[in-house]
Amino acid sequence: MPSPSAPALRVVVRGSGSIGRRHARVFRQVGADVSLWPVRDRGLANGAADDATGARLLDDSTGPASLRDAFVVVATDTSRHVGDALEALDAGAEMVLVEKPVAPTAAAAHALDEHPRRSAVWVAAPLRAHEGFRHLRRLVGRLDRGGAAHVRSQSWLPDWRPDRDYRESYSARPDEGGVLRDLVHEIDYATVLFGQPALVGASMVTGGPLDIEAEQGATLLWGSGLFDVTTRLDYVTRPTTRGVVVTSPDGILEWDVVRATVRHTTPGGERTEQVFDHDLDRDIVMGTQARAALALRPSSPLDERIARGAPATFADGIAAVRLCDEARAFGTRGPAAISSPENPA
Repeated sequence: MPSPSAPALRVVVRGSGSIGRRHARVFRQVGADVSLWPVRDRGLANGAADDATGARLLDDSTGPASLRDAFVVVATDTSRHVGDALEALDAGAEMVLVEKPVAPTAAAAHALDEHPRRSAVWVAAPLRAHEGFRHLRRLVGRLDRGGAAHVRSQSWLPDWRPDRDYRESYSARPDEGGVLRDLVHEIDYATVLFGQPALVGASMVTGGPLDIEAEQGATLLWGSGLFDVTTRLDYVTRPTTRGVVVTSPDGILEWDVVRATVRHTTPGGERTEQVFDHDLDRDIVMGTQARAALALRPSSPLDERIARGAPATFADGIAAVRLCDEARAFGTRGPAAISSPENPA
């Protein structure tokens, strides 16, 4: 972080929805000079302070020029992520942090993948910033005989944004919403814990109690090195359940994201449980990610860069989206259609 005498780092947040404003608030809390550039005209005066975050407001007449040499956060709808990230890079942004997923599909990210400054792009992955995740990662690293894992993120979509009709949100749109895109964080952290995946099977739930076209549920099965992993993602469960259970010859590990606990059961049945209260405060978690992201800036001295809570690389973000693409195709057409002689994989 800059010293008290140094000018504050400039951060420009593109998008003023709930996640954009959270980013703006959190980056101000960690000492950045933050501007908020809405996509939609909210009738707000250019240069005024946003009431919710205190960030200075920009409009289309001042926003593009503000991107040069700035740390830019792209927090717009998924369909805009690639275009907004490219605009920031071409304008000379020092670094770009894109909200998940980095693109609706891996193919849609081609232009960004080909950009000569793609290494300046990172992807938000706040679950990596949880203290519980970091503790679980250390424990999984000791399971040298591998095992099986069940990852889950199940909730009720109408509860996500109670002040808005969920059917009008991007989550409901088949081309940029659905659980595979909305809950891609689970796929990201599972690959960090268990290794790069090879998809074995997948099924999509396109019907259900929600009146939306996007998938309401998905179940994935993959192998990754020493671990077999199943993942269940859905919008149709109450109450919310989120976390992972790892079973192995060396005991059972359980991370409950909702309760912010990690439990370890030994082969002999002894249990220990640790509670990570900070993980219950989303601003604290995102603040950890924000500080780690600032330390990853190209201008930061190498000895000041930190991995604790750092966001995902662009390559990691694309890999997670590609697995979602494969699962969607697998679940929609079935394994025979994908790998048959008439339709070679």
